Amino acid sequence: MQASEAMLPAAPSGSDALRRLIGDYLPLVQSAPQPRDQLVRELEAYKDVKSYLLALGQQLAQDGSLRTGFAGSEALGSLIGCIGTLYATFEQVQSTRPNSQMEDSDPLQAEPASTEAKEQSADPYYRVSHIATLCLRALRNALAGCAEAQSILCSRFDNVAPLLTNLTRFHTLNDPDTLLLARAAIQMLSNLITANEEVQQLMWPRIVMTSQPEHKLALNFLSSPDTATQSAAQILLINFIRAPNGNADARRRCMDLCTLTEGLSIVETLLSASESIMLRTASVGTNGSIDDYDPEIETEGLEESLGFIYTIFSILFETGHSSMLFAALSPLDEISLASNGSVPSEPVVISSSQLILLKLLDSWLHSSQQQAAISIDLSSTPGPSRTGGPTMAHIAPETVSSNAMDVVGGAGLLGLLDAFAQLSRFARNAMARGTAKDGADADAQPQDRRLIGVHHALLLVLQCLLSVSMTADGWSDASLSPEDTVPREDLSFSALSARMLSSMRSNTAFVDELVALLDQTHQYAPALSPFRPTKPTDGSQPSGDAYADRPMPEGHALSSTGLAGRDAEAKQAGYGFDHLKRDIVRVLGSLVYAPTRADVSASASEHTKTQIRQVQDQVREKGGLFHVLNMTVLDERNPYMREHAIFALRYLLANNLESQKLVGSLQPAQPQDGSSGVLLPMV
Repeated sequence: MQASEAMLPAAPSGSDALRRLIGDYLPLVQSAPQPRDQLVRELEAYKDVKSYLLALGQQLAQDGSLRTGFAGSEALGSLIGCIGTLYATFEQVQSTRPNSQMEDSDPLQAEPASTEAKEQSADPYYRVSHIATLCLRALRNALAGCAEAQSILCSRFDNVAPLLTNLTRFHTLNDPDTLLLARAAIQMLSNLITANEEVQQLMWPRIVMTSQPEHKLALNFLSSPDTATQSAAQILLINFIRAPNGNADARRRCMDLCTLTEGLSIVETLLSASESIMLRTASVGTNGSIDDYDPEIETEGLEESLGFIYTIFSILFETGHSSMLFAALSPLDEISLASNGSVPSEPVVISSSQLILLKLLDSWLHSSQQQAAISIDLSSTPGPSRTGGPTMAHIAPETVSSNAMDVVGGAGLLGLLDAFAQLSRFARNAMARGTAKDGADADAQPQDRRLIGVHHALLLVLQCLLSVSMTADGWSDASLSPEDTVPREDLSFSALSARMLSSMRSNTAFVDELVALLDQTHQYAPALSPFRPTKPTDGSQPSGDAYADRPMPEGHALSSTGLAGRDAEAKQAGYGFDHLKRDIVRVLGSLVYAPTRADVSASASEHTKTQIRQVQDQVREKGGLFHVLNMTVLDERNPYMREHAIFALRYLLANNLESQKLVGSLQPAQPQDGSSGVLLPMV
């Protein structure tokens, strides 16, 4: 090829040159193995095509005006047509590829061949793959920010669809020689739909929400073993569902992800990928000593991918789909969790996807809480401010009421209360069955292994509710009614948190479940004293009550926790439900916490006081005061539980004479401890 032909390949006249170069090259690779002279001619033609496409891709990437001219000429159509023509050759050399080449590509079997060696190989597979990669890269660059080019490719998508379908097959996705080709393909798709609503409407049902397996390009690229390919597919999804000013089509696509079978498959894949990344990132430290291993590079790619996944779910959470997703991911199958075959299969209560979803939701709420705290610190507006925290305006149609019902209502965060109630009821029943009865051996009691997953889910749900309560800072706000028409730009996470806290306080079933779960957990896993006696290390067993007779230091006495640890150590449950009692107490405390600022509207203050009083009375009537009093002890399984319990008691008793009288009527079970004269706790 003459040098003048390679100067401006992006010019309109370049379309003929590309067709001619591709036309000269492909006939030379129709058969393999090739004679030596034919291989030489093919290599020369390959270099010409490669040089042309490299120059074309670079020019399109650097000059936006060239992209406009390229799309307005026949050059773009020529490039798209060449990709379609190239696919037939690619499929042929792929099917006739020698087995030895595929075996040599396995990095576990031998040292990977260099790029130069692959280009000089008698097998044309790598060269054809590289030409296809350069074509897709040039097409990717031509689509960047060019609506005309995007529309043209969308109308001629059938030309490139067969190649993309081939790239998403399991064998091709796992082929290291097509790794860069797959990356270029998904990057091209991402550029195709970026900032072009018309193209997004056409491509969404074609490559994302389709029931035909061969057309599920987004899902298949998300399943790639290559982290960079996964990241590009995640960016594709972000471009589909994130739109300015609460675009209705973007919201509909979010709904599709959370409700349709095809969408839930994508969600499951993303959640599985995030779990895998977390595990791989956590294990980097143990692999850091392996030769030729660079943990920083690997971790960087994994963390970037995790960030994209977090962005996708943040958009879904902001549009009010958290509870909808949690319900949609409920386990349907039944598996046996028993240690032996004599126990029948039991239904799964919480799925791994639900647990990962709760982790992402907890992270999103915690981040929103931090942003709200910063915003409120910069604002002098007291009370349930509408300007605290990240704005949710871009997801609301026109009014606060619509958005409030999305983010807080039945499809949003309020569903967490139903999830908590369901998980709590199961946990209480399972703990009741596994609690040792009088005189029974704790180890002989049947234990439900599903409690482990339910315990983790309960902790995450409680953490989510705590983030909301702490953002509201004690203020209840019931003003977000359907009649409200506050400008959407004034809506904030802080205002939604106040609305959520109001709903939590008014939900009597939720408060009752908190108290009941606290009581049952205390019975199942009593406090574990940090001062319990240490058993001998030599394996000998003392006789009698040697540990119980060990004298305490002068001026000290065992607390109720110490007594429980000494007298009931043998009755401890095998599973201790770490941190659960502490977090229940924290949530109870947040429900009755009264803000101290007085310079707020009378209606907001009165509503908050009324709700707090209702929660105080309800907790007292359900025996919750005594349960919280039982938490004012040291417990190894619940760090700082005593401090949180004291805080909760302070506000459970505040301005409530009935509760104060009830606590005041309690008398110490043991007024003093023998000669030491040290008063013991009342409970």
